[in-house]
Amino acid sequence: MQTEPSTTQPEGWGSVPHVADISGTREAPAPQAAPAHVPASGRRRRMRRGALVGLVAGGAAVVLLAVAGGVGYAVGTSSHAPEHQVEAFLDDLQAGKVDRALRDAGIEHGKDDVLLTDAAYAKATSRITGYRIAATETTDDSATVGAYLTQGGRQVPATFTLERTGTDWGVFPEWELEAPDLGAVDVVVQAPAGTTVTVAGQRVTTGKGGDVTLRALPGSYDVGVDGGKWFTADTQRAEVQGFRTGDSTPVTMTTTLTADGTTAATNAVNAWVDGCVASTSTAPDGCSFYAYGENPANTYTNQKWTLDARPTVRVDGWLSDGWMVTTSSLGSATFTADFTGPAGSGRATAGPINVNATGIITGFSDAGATFRSAVGNGSSDTGS
Repeated sequence: MQTEPSTTQPEGWGSVPHVADISGTREAPAPQAAPAHVPASGRRRRMRRGALVGLVAGGAAVVLLAVAGGVGYAVGTSSHAPEHQVEAFLDDLQAGKVDRALRDAGIEHGKDDVLLTDAAYAKATSRITGYRIAATETTDDSATVGAYLTQGGRQVPATFTLERTGTDWGVFPEWELEAPDLGAVDVVVQAPAGTTVTVAGQRVTTGKGGDVTLRALPGSYDVGVDGGKWFTADTQRAEVQGFRTGDSTPVTMTTTLTADGTTAATNAVNAWVDGCVASTSTAPDGCSFYAYGENPANTYTNQKWTLDARPTVRVDGWLSDGWMVTTSSLGSATFTADFTGPAGSGRATAGPINVNATGIITGFSDAGATFRSAVGNGSSDTGS
């Protein structure tokens, strides 16, 4: 009997296996569609890792900027330190660049400062060959820099002051070195005013007291005297230590007459004696001898001095205003004159009278020496 298949599954068929399970074949698994959304917890985890990397990178950048800023500030502060002005000044002096050093330090100088030049300083010895910055103290407006200078193998302390003049970039202080006090070469020459002195090859003349003072940079300077052919002095050395005023010891140049100077001095004494003897006065002006005993009632004529013996002199060292001349042996002179008077006429004679030639040689010129007697009329003479 043929029956029509029922379109309705009989009760109990729900337990019948799927055809694929019966036939031994499997259907290909359907491809999985992308999830419509990521679970909130998963999204949070991934965003946290990215944000963390960003935050770390950003934090590192901030740290680097802070470090860079700190380093930059430290470098800027160091490059604007006040001691750099002092170092630049001392470096120039070490290199012999005097003009630039003086200009940068604000040291004013004129034509009389003959030692403050490159040429003069080049001839100095025991100059600054090194230095060491010892300490720096700063306030809002000023700074003090202590240093040790190396001069001739010795350490010489020096102190420099600086003034704050403003800021660089509105942050870093700008400093200006104040002109340091300079030492000086002080020279006293035992010779007349106007004597030529050479210091480090520079020629200057002495003042009324026979002295000269020249501002000088740290160093040792050779000092000489140019007395021409008349007098001389041994070369000496003036020491200028650091930048301290009033510490230099005056150099005294002891002069001695040359052979020409001694001869000129002796000739000047002899000329003085001859001039006194040539006088017709009983008391020659400016001479060391005189005659007295005239009778006021008489009239005297043919007055005459005659040199019986010339004094012998010795020229010694410099006194306060000249080279001393001492009389080794006295000379003598006689005065004669004719007279007429109430008692008649005759010839008057006075002497012999001592001739003392003690005095000083005050200077020299092209004509020779100049002598001045130190003994007044009759001061050491017995007269007649």
